[in-house]
Amino acid sequence: MTQDITPQEAIKRLEHHFCSREDMLTHNLTVLSSSGQPTDVTFYRRKPLIGVQISTKIAAARLYGLGGLLPRILKRIEFSNGATASLAEIRTINPMPTDGFTDEELAAVDLAEGEKRYGPNGETLRRMIRETYQCKSRKETDFYLRRWIAS
Repeated sequence: MTQDITPQEAIKRLEHHFCSREDMLTHNLTVLSSSGQPTDVTFYRRKPLIGVQISTKIAAARLYGLGGLLPRILKRIEFSNGATASLAEIRTINPMPTDGFTDEELAAVDLAEGEKRYGPNGETLRRMIRETYQCKSRKETDFYLRRWIAS
């Protein structure tokens, strides 16, 4: 039998397992780099990258024992759309389905989920999406919220 845990407990468990936010991001980048799964990447000071793939260089360095190259690679992470970013710039990494979304799938998303409180300080999912994706309007927030819920 599984037991639900609170978002705060989940955060504590992740912090305990990975030791740091950067370790967790690096792990996620490695997995997504090796799988080729599309992802949304949000940043602290710029607009997000949507549905991009992460360069295989990260996975290759880790899988082939070239971990010494990793710090240099993480200072200039390459994405499938030609953009680059350093690990320090990344706010969140949100994996998305490999086959993307249809307009019908996104339209069918129940946005009521966005009003639930998941944040460490009781923030709603809507608020967290609006802040991390740096949305300027409700329409833009709804779009990213639909993607996140559908994923």
